[in-house]
Amino acid sequence: MMPARDEMACAVCFVPLNVFNGEYGHPLHHDTDGHQPVPVPVRTLDTVRRVCDFCGDPQSAWTITGGNVAVLGVGVGDQQGLLQDLGAVWAACVPCTIDIEAGRTDAPAERAARRAGLHRDAVTRAAYRTLHAGFLADRRPGRTLITTTAWPDLTLDARHLPRIRDGLTRLCRGPLGLPATTTVPYRRTDLADSLDRARLYWVDDDFTDMAEAATADLPAVTATSNLAPCDDGLLIWSRSIAPRGITAASWKRRDNATWIVLYRAIGGGLRDEAMQALRGDAGWLTPIRDHILDAGQQLGECGSHPLAPVLATWLLIAQGAAETEPAAIDKNVRKKYARAKRPLPDVRIIHIRTRHNANTGSSRTATSRAYTSRVWVTGHWRDQPYGPGRALRRPVYIHPHLRGPKDAEIKLSTTVRILSKQKPDDAPEADV
Repeated sequence: MMPARDEMACAVCFVPLNVFNGEYGHPLHHDTDGHQPVPVPVRTLDTVRRVCDFCGDPQSAWTITGGNVAVLGVGVGDQQGLLQDLGAVWAACVPCTIDIEAGRTDAPAERAARRAGLHRDAVTRAAYRTLHAGFLADRRPGRTLITTTAWPDLTLDARHLPRIRDGLTRLCRGPLGLPATTTVPYRRTDLADSLDRARLYWVDDDFTDMAEAATADLPAVTATSNLAPCDDGLLIWSRSIAPRGITAASWKRRDNATWIVLYRAIGGGLRDEAMQALRGDAGWLTPIRDHILDAGQQLGECGSHPLAPVLATWLLIAQGAAETEPAAIDKNVRKKYARAKRPLPDVRIIHIRTRHNANTGSSRTATSRAYTSRVWVTGHWRDQPYGPGRALRRPVYIHPHLRGPKDAEIKLSTTVRILSKQKPDDAPEADV
């Protein structure tokens, strides 16, 4: 449950903390490994292990404000006599939200009893109904989207990118709340207008793999005014990028600064009715972080920075590692745009540029080191000189490749990760 004060979660297990006799503690139903709670503000976490406060579903979508509820613990041991403040702001899953807004207030209690394995216990069901009624009696209008839920991974198709973008602009221009963990709630119209102008990019599986591998070792980056590929853009990877679960990024470049918003995909694993309700209300993406990147700003230890996947992808595109091709837009999306007399946006699929000469066949490198066999060189970043007098430096990603004489044997005991659908002619069939 979530108290009305600034919400806190445990930095160890990421579970929201309750207040017991004025002190933060793990919820009574939470099975910890015995660690003491380490309270940190929820706004500092990308992911929070929150459950629906009505039924216990692990995929919470909304917060609802109602009456402040507190219960007195009647258990044994440490739980006995504790006053547990359940607060006036509760998390709700999509099915419970649908039932509550339809006036079916008994349905969440029945669902909670079933989840607890006590659906045949009339006393338990009545207790849940009483608890929920106390909260809902003073329910306030509106709800706020939860952005920290770790949804199951969701595959977003390039054909539907215009629809995904429109769902995001609808959320930004709509009445539903967004948590103040980003500046998006205060710049909703600004973001929606930028998305309307945005070029749309979808990154295919192979390029996503390469971007993720490049992200892990991304060196320090100095931002430039032309680092982003365009003034307004929305880019979606084919899957979420570890470890933060970022699925998409949008940006707005003006003057010498770029506003970047990071998103996660929501709604994975929901059934049809709940899925349709969430899509209609919130779409497919929810903002989790945003950053202002000023020209000339230096980002050190970039691999651990939240923007690292975005910067790595931009740098790979800028150095010519990417090719783009137009995506075939879904037929229903095309019809919807035609009915609204809207121009169909150009969606570009980003994939790895075909590299015909990845293996040079030379027996020497630029440093004149002689090779008697071929070895696999893993992907890595290297500073490249550029600008006036080649005095400036920017990171350039060196793709995995074979180094050494073309007719020499491949050195064994090297694991190879192929990052392109087109396998090199002399690549081994498996790890060697």
